[in-house]
Amino acid sequence: MVGAIFSVILLLIVTAWIKPRSFSLDPVQSRNYLLGVVFRIIGTASYMYYAINLSGGSVDAFIYDNYAAVYAEYFKRWDFSPFTDKTLWRNGELFYTNFVAYPAALFMIITGNSMFGMYMLFSLVCFAGLVLLMKAFIINYPALQQRYLALLLFLFPALWFWTSTIGKDAFMFLGLGFICYGIADKKLYYLRIVFGLAILYAFRPPVAYMAAMAIAAFFILNVRDVFSVRILKVGLGTVLLLYILNTLSAQWGLEEFSGDSIATLQQGVLRNNDFGTGALEQKSGGFTSIPRGVVDVLARPFLWEGTNLLTLASAIEINFALFLLLLNRRPLQRFLKDSLRHRLSTFVTAFVVIYVLSVGLFENNIGLIARHRTIIFPFLFLMAYGYYYQYHPVVNRLKRKIKPNPVRSHAPSTA
Repeated sequence: MVGAIFSVILLLIVTAWIKPRSFSLDPVQSRNYLLGVVFRIIGTASYMYYAINLSGGSVDAFIYDNYAAVYAEYFKRWDFSPFTDKTLWRNGELFYTNFVAYPAALFMIITGNSMFGMYMLFSLVCFAGLVLLMKAFIINYPALQQRYLALLLFLFPALWFWTSTIGKDAFMFLGLGFICYGIADKKLYYLRIVFGLAILYAFRPPVAYMAAMAIAAFFILNVRDVFSVRILKVGLGTVLLLYILNTLSAQWGLEEFSGDSIATLQQGVLRNNDFGTGALEQKSGGFTSIPRGVVDVLARPFLWEGTNLLTLASAIEINFALFLLLLNRRPLQRFLKDSLRHRLSTFVTAFVVIYVLSVGLFENNIGLIARHRTIIFPFLFLMAYGYYYQYHPVVNRLKRKIKPNPVRSHAPSTA
């Protein structure tokens, strides 16, 4: 109980500290921010109930908890051999799944092995990432509808439920928050970008590669630079992109990025997530299964596939996001059009496309897809509201009403 209370106090202290240093909000947005803090607590309690009573003991957090307990005993003795002793690494890997146990062990020590406290601190990490994303969006988009976006980022269920547990998802938002905070329309802050990439790589290397490819995209695709500078940036972006593709092909054992090679890799990967009632019909056509994969990520589960509370909630969430994009289709069109001239728009568009294609190709389970696509929700909301006030009918009507009169000449007539 003491650890749980301490984690809540720490949440309140940190969120009170980062708010004035991140952005100023009007009273309505401040209320959304405070409600977001409350929902962090509700989300943690909700996920605990799901993990203990509804999941059948199959959540990843229980596995991470076991590793964290082992690492915590080492850290209490100021022994940091879990970072260097390969025999202690899960699956023999320092990064990816194993790395989650390091912050979990630290949070376990801080909260006195409180399950609620550990989950709460992971949720706090996610909240910090969302605050960084909100700040990056405010800096880069003057016509942003801040009120609605703050409401969605801080209160959207998928963003506080799936991240309120021991897992990689919370740190994905923190890493992307630093990357977006480092991308300004007129200047790049490379230290923030590199730090964000390092966080992504530590917890989920494939997402780090996707983010790096999206960064390469705004070097290659941005047409705003003068010709000589653009040629240099296109060269650097192409080199970075080819390096990433070569690294990935070596890690995956691909000799070439052909349809047959991708299909072979796809079949092997999909066997690992073909389980439970969430398993979808098999897809193993390589590049030809891309349309089906895009539908899986951006539309499924369909409403009639909601066999339980979680799948029904996931179906409602993705349909709600698509409805917002349809409702704000003019701002969406402007966002996509500006992706060739606006750095953060280029990164967001490229990352969403790469991420959707990757998840669609290599995941075949409704539960996994619903959880992993959570990371793109802030970007979908940004696409809907980034240029909101440029196309808002009331705002445009007011602009026309207050349009200044032409300047009249007061020179004497020569007629």
